[in-house]
Amino acid sequence: MKKYSVLFLILTFVTSGCDNFLSVKPKAEIVERVYFDTPEGFEDALYGAYSVLSDPVLYGEYLSWGLLDVFGQYYKKASINDDVKAILTLEHDRLRGYYGNIWSKSYATIGYVNNVLRNLERKDEQSMHHYKLYKGEALGVRAYLHFDLLRLFAPRIQSKPEAQGIPYVTIYEALVSPFKNVTEVYDLIIKDLKEAEQLLKDDETLFTYPRSFKLEDGFATCREIHFNLYAAQALLARVYWMKGDLDNALIYALKVIDSKKFPLEEKLNLRSFLAGVLSEKETIWGIYSVKTLDAIKKNFYTYDPTFTWLPADDNVALYSVTPEEGNDMRGNDWFRILLGEEESDKVVRCMKIVNETKISKPADFSSDLIEGMNLIRIPEMYLIAAEALLDKDIEQAQDYFDEFIQSRGLFKYKDRSGSLRITLEDINKERRKEFVQEGQYFFTLKRGNMDIYVDALKTTLLGSDELYTLLIPDEEFEYRYMEEDDNDKNVE
Repeated sequence: MKKYSVLFLILTFVTSGCDNFLSVKPKAEIVERVYFDTPEGFEDALYGAYSVLSDPVLYGEYLSWGLLDVFGQYYKKASINDDVKAILTLEHDRLRGYYGNIWSKSYATIGYVNNVLRNLERKDEQSMHHYKLYKGEALGVRAYLHFDLLRLFAPRIQSKPEAQGIPYVTIYEALVSPFKNVTEVYDLIIKDLKEAEQLLKDDETLFTYPRSFKLEDGFATCREIHFNLYAAQALLARVYWMKGDLDNALIYALKVIDSKKFPLEEKLNLRSFLAGVLSEKETIWGIYSVKTLDAIKKNFYTYDPTFTWLPADDNVALYSVTPEEGNDMRGNDWFRILLGEEESDKVVRCMKIVNETKISKPADFSSDLIEGMNLIRIPEMYLIAAEALLDKDIEQAQDYFDEFIQSRGLFKYKDRSGSLRITLEDINKERRKEFVQEGQYFFTLKRGNMDIYVDALKTTLLGSDELYTLLIPDEEFEYRYMEEDDNDKNVE
């Protein structure tokens, strides 16, 4: 913790205002150079950034099973008050507090990795064995955060490519980075990811299947909790998919699939393979964390009519299929009735990410798996490939789709009667079913500018840029205005 405190002290200097920053900068730079003089300093800084990603404001809650999945209409509550209604209906003005926290925490984390990158510029590639890994991971995390900020706080590129996007921050200074338009931000994200892909080539040998752990490998082990080569390729597939460039999305999705390092899980193992842990098969990148258990317990396991998020009726209904379609194992494995002290407690709960054993019998819990949150999994690559091939090669598209749904207990389309052909609607339906409690389906809705049916309130929200664009904190513009105003005064 002492090493981290030095880094956070430096970051505090940078965010404390221009005048203070200038007065402490010389001393801070001396401390910083010492901190980043060894590989351990860079590694501690990167681990510190990864740790922040698990914060509840980011992927520990809001951007995974929390706020975004409420937006995606996965949940309801037995008792709905005005605050819950505001989240269910995306009342942006009432949600400014959430948005401000996401914005500030994301850019703070971007600052951490930019500091790593800045200090790497003072080194040469031969000075540290894992130089390329440090740089590639930092670039990847920077791109990942900017991408989620863009698709949250800016309109879709399909509707407004030249609209205001977000600042793409590449420096570690107490300076204001200008806003870029949506297209420019996409270009910068892709640029960072392509550079990261080249830098992380060692993962072709470091990232293995079956997974292996060697203590002596240090920073180069457990690559699934680092932003790795396949995370770069998978994120490129996701970025190109969101952008609407399905040709490039297919190229990168197939790179990950064809690596053969991420086999789909067996249908009989679905109950707990994501229950607070990273899948040893499907996880391309995830965050190590043991901090989310209490929040997940309160939100999904311990029943309270005013607090517990229950699965929306229309979402649970999606898993009910006919015998001719197979048996979707996710329905019974991820949505279960728990026994409670009272009869009223016996309601269906969302259990996909709930580590039931660790909650109910902590002394009995042991696992060789890594605890944490999944950020990118291989099913997404199969669904991107299927969508990208729909209008090019329907047979191949169906092969990828069928391979995925078969792993979930469904029969392949090609084996069903009636010569069925998959559609985009089928693919989006599988996205909704598969990514519950992972914060991804909201972006499927936004990409298609779909109307949102709020099952909990039996109402429909009409799709629009206004509906799907979160409000950037007012302080961001007030600070910029003040700075411009001061510059105008200086000119006078």
